Amino acid sequence: MELAERFHARASILARKHMLLLRMKKKRKNPRRIIKIIKRKLYSDRFMNNNRLSDKDFTRKRKLPFVSLVLFMINIIKQTLQKELTRFMELIKNGKENITKSAFSQSRLKLKPEAFIELNQTLMGEFYTDNIIKKWKGFRLLAIDGSKLILSTHSKELMDKYGTLSNGMIIPQAQISTCYDVLNEYIINAQLENIQVNELTQAVKHLDKLSKGDLIIFDRFYAAIWFYYLMIRKKLDFVNRVPKQFIKLAEEFRKSEEKSKIIEINSVPQKSRRGLERYDITDFKPFKIRFIKVILDTGEIEILATTLLNEEKYPVEIFKELYFKRWGIETNYNHLKSNLNIEEFTGLSEIAIRQDFFANIFINNLQTLIASDSKDEMDLEAKSKKKCKYEYKINKNLSLGYMKDRIIEIFMSDDSNYYDRLKELFKINPVPIRKGRK
Repeated sequence: MELAERFHARASILARKHMLLLRMKKKRKNPRRIIKIIKRKLYSDRFMNNNRLSDKDFTRKRKLPFVSLVLFMINIIKQTLQKELTRFMELIKNGKENITKSAFSQSRLKLKPEAFIELNQTLMGEFYTDNIIKKWKGFRLLAIDGSKLILSTHSKELMDKYGTLSNGMIIPQAQISTCYDVLNEYIINAQLENIQVNELTQAVKHLDKLSKGDLIIFDRFYAAIWFYYLMIRKKLDFVNRVPKQFIKLAEEFRKSEEKSKIIEINSVPQKSRRGLERYDITDFKPFKIRFIKVILDTGEIEILATTLLNEEKYPVEIFKELYFKRWGIETNYNHLKSNLNIEEFTGLSEIAIRQDFFANIFINNLQTLIASDSKDEMDLEAKSKKKCKYEYKINKNLSLGYMKDRIIEIFMSDDSNYYDRLKELFKINPVPIRKGRK
């Protein structure tokens, strides 16, 4: 009798757990649901009102109204502008109307580039709410890095706004910076600024989007005591590869036999004092960081500075692989430039450059959202078959091509089959994940 009661009690507990899991699954914002939320925002009057330059803009009936203009600009423009416009009008108007480049150029002047930033923030906000995300030892693992962006036109307006490099080139170039989630593969924040803007200055702006529980990986160009202090004040953790000429304590550690050492920074050099003053920080307090010695396969020694002070919880051996995860932001820059062609713009004005840049950031994240959904299904299908030598991931270049036009159909129709068909296309010709690559 007691055995039967225990069995029924156990069965009841399992049933309750099963129901709880089902409720959590329903509550979880899956990619299809996130796209519906983005779509609802896109078609809302509030979104249009927030992102038009004048209250009179987009009030008259035009061939390219507000929503159509935004959709055109996220449709992965690859061909000449007129060809793309004609193709788009055939898609949304069945070829009954056409629009000229001139009409498009006039229409885009009414659209704030911030529209694409807002769409991206909506995607990010929904993804990180009620979702199970990939983490490293409880941290959201991020990387911050910058890159140069060639603006590929001799426009005086762009040269005045963004500047040119002093290497004899008269082509305007911009300084861009991204904060990238290396495990979930999303660009959390992106910046486009004058070529003379320092990468550290851009990094500080990214920090406003981050919070406790984030671990940021930096390369050696971000090593600065004032920057460390700024992150510690914001309760952010970091791992930073330091240059050979950093501070005396780092050089002493490099020459020692120690593999790990916690040091206290009691004062800041003059250069770092200026950095703190720039951000109105006058209440400097001593803080601790830890130096880690990483020996590369070549025998070269690299020094990492980190806020992960617990030597038992974070042993030296894990840091080589951890720092290597920063490579994700480099591969994403390659995707932006080689596949999304982020340096090819559809206009010559500053507003056109900013529209195209932030539209491409949104496209990048939209692709990641659908790819993650497709990969989950692909992994489940692989489990039901015999074991493969490799785990596979979605082919980024191919899947981006499949989004062309189909992403417009998804945003213009309530038919869920459009999304399902795109997911199936994403699963074509996956790429093997070869672990242990250098």
